[in-house]
Amino acid sequence: MQDLEFLAEKAKELLDRQIESYRLNHTKAGTIIGISAIFLPVFLFVIEKASPIIQVLSVLPLIFFGISLYIMIRVLRSRPLDQGFRPEKLDILVNEDYEDILLYEIGAKKDSFRDNEIISDRQNKRFDRGLRTTIIAITLSILLLFGNIFINNQNKFTMGDKDKKETTTSSDEKKKRVIPSVPKEDRIQLNEGVKPKTKGDSKK
Repeated sequence: MQDLEFLAEKAKELLDRQIESYRLNHTKAGTIIGISAIFLPVFLFVIEKASPIIQVLSVLPLIFFGISLYIMIRVLRSRPLDQGFRPEKLDILVNEDYEDILLYEIGAKKDSFRDNEIISDRQNKRFDRGLRTTIIAITLSILLLFGNIFINNQNKFTMGDKDKKETTTSSDEKKKRVIPSVPKEDRIQLNEGVKPKTKGDSKK
């Protein structure tokens, strides 16, 4: 009899773990949807001011985000799981032998686990697919954000060099001097070996 009690307890543990795993996937899917809901507005805000090529490439992560959200919403959709025999069976089992009750409970748990496995496996596959899609979307988004930062820095560097060249050219033009032409009356004439005439000499 103890062996049947042991098997009944193990069957209960297996079924409880299966149901807990199913519920845990629900929780994780909701968390991923929440993270995407926070990340998406920030990404769209940054991309709005990005370069045209980054804006075009941003369509890719947005598509992956859409697919991920669709999959995760399907994961969140509730599906009924078997959890053993119905309460109505208690009225019948109350008159049965203890051994028959244990065998019936073991059979109910075993069949419930087997039928739930189809639903649980399908949910696990969807969750894994949705998680991979979310990771791809976030990775592409981060790469595009870094690409946008790199492009902006390159543009600032190029504009800085251009402004520097223009400033240097303008400064050189300001410093450039031109020697003017001086009229003859403003110039002095000297004869080699002859003293220049003075006003006293001209009166004599």
